[in-house]
Amino acid sequence: MKKLLVGCGVFFAIVMLCGVMTLGGLMVIGMLADETETPAPYATAAVAIPTLTPVSVGQQPTAQASFPTYTPHPDYTPAAPPLDAKIPYRAVVQILAEARHNGTLEPVWSGSGTIVDPRGFILTNAHVALSDADERVAALQILVTEAEDKPPVPRYYAEVVTADEALDIAVLRITTDMNGNPVDPESLNLPYVRLGDSDKLHLGQPLVILGYPGIGGNTITLTRGEVSGFTAEAGYGDRAFVKTSATIAGGNSGGMVADAKGNLVAIPTMLGSGDTGGDVVDCRHLADTNGDGYIDDDDACVPTGGFINALRPINLAKPLLAAALGDAQYATPKPPAGQSGSSGGAAVVFSDDFSSAGNGWPVEHSDTAIAEITADGWYRLMVKKSQWVVWADPDVKAVDAIIEVDTRQVSGGEQGGDYGIFCRETPRGEMYYFAVGDDGYFQIMMLDNEGNSTPLSGKWKFSDAINKGDAENHIKVMCVGDTLQLEVNGEVLSTVHDSTLTRGLVGLMASTYDEGGLDVRFDNFVVARP
Repeated sequence: MKKLLVGCGVFFAIVMLCGVMTLGGLMVIGMLADETETPAPYATAAVAIPTLTPVSVGQQPTAQASFPTYTPHPDYTPAAPPLDAKIPYRAVVQILAEARHNGTLEPVWSGSGTIVDPRGFILTNAHVALSDADERVAALQILVTEAEDKPPVPRYYAEVVTADEALDIAVLRITTDMNGNPVDPESLNLPYVRLGDSDKLHLGQPLVILGYPGIGGNTITLTRGEVSGFTAEAGYGDRAFVKTSATIAGGNSGGMVADAKGNLVAIPTMLGSGDTGGDVVDCRHLADTNGDGYIDDDDACVPTGGFINALRPINLAKPLLAAALGDAQYATPKPPAGQSGSSGGAAVVFSDDFSSAGNGWPVEHSDTAIAEITADGWYRLMVKKSQWVVWADPDVKAVDAIIEVDTRQVSGGEQGGDYGIFCRETPRGEMYYFAVGDDGYFQIMMLDNEGNSTPLSGKWKFSDAINKGDAENHIKVMCVGDTLQLEVNGEVLSTVHDSTLTRGLVGLMASTYDEGGLDVRFDNFVVARP
């Protein structure tokens, strides 16, 4: 048995089979998993948050507050231009996250945010706006800055439009006033800031940090520093974080970092802390320190500087703003290859139309199989040998995911094999596999680390929804909580429940039965977080 590692992804060629059994007249090959761990993947998890309930402090609403759905228009013209000041403090807000305790709402933490659109769109950290393991956020109160020498004033409640927990960035939208009355977004005309270009930041460039740190008084606080360096992170390039010489208190999380012209160029971001002699240090899980094959909260954090000195560049937030505002101007510069903002009601964390290489998919040519990106823009898995299985991933890990792909079987013949999507692959080779046969049969199965194939949806079943032969199919699978669902061409074929595997890699698979020569093409691969 051998396991072939190719490029940034993983390509498996299994040369030892642990068993063959017949289900529904089709051959299913049991696979023996290799114990070698995969390279540590980088997880990019994005999440679309449902509407929060905007209610006044200390009140228990009798019903869900209602407010009109608002779809931003790209041709919207603000009544006033963005703040033209080197210190645009009036665009900064304080955010109070409120949880319901004993029937009343109480603030549980606070952070800062920046108004980026006069219709009430606010950029902040995801951890400021989202629930955590201890508290469920029931409402987000927005306090606006009306004067530099006075505390912020409670004015509105907001909802989360979209958020990316891996980036620790969220976009909010103001929805009601303090009494729960809906607001007209296009009549708000709030002071807002102009977005800069974080790719143009250089060492020594001066920065101004504005926010509500919660120490030294209740008024807005300014901290000065300069660009002191950059931190790389898998999936986000060499400028995943901007380091600064400024010492920033925790309440500034989600606030404003402005350049010398007053443009918003970064967001103070704190994703964890460690103890270094009593000082709080900004730490991030950037390396697989425990050797389990994943980079996650189980790893030791890697210090990136003192207190909060790591800033998320604004360019990484622009795709989220583009999705929230429906405005293409926010989408440039483009996010890293293979990544995008949101789509179809769920936040897209990875997508690839295979128009170019370099998104992490393995490329390999051997006597038994081929994995490659074709000249006409498909990802090709060809299984040359009989009773052989190959699978490939772009090095994307997910806990909950909705995965879609277009498929086309070029050759292989009826009952020549199966192909499809897998999710939650562990370093030991366990995974859930959603298989579609070229004769119209399907099955959801689990592969364990002993090489056993367990059919979760029962015997192979036939569906007219599956186009046979070389016709195209659109496969969509759901791996959310303990729910596993297979949908083909818009028709849900099977839904099962299993909680054995909770997280892991996602990717594509193809396998042959008695004859080799199965050639399957894949296109428009999308991974979204529900």
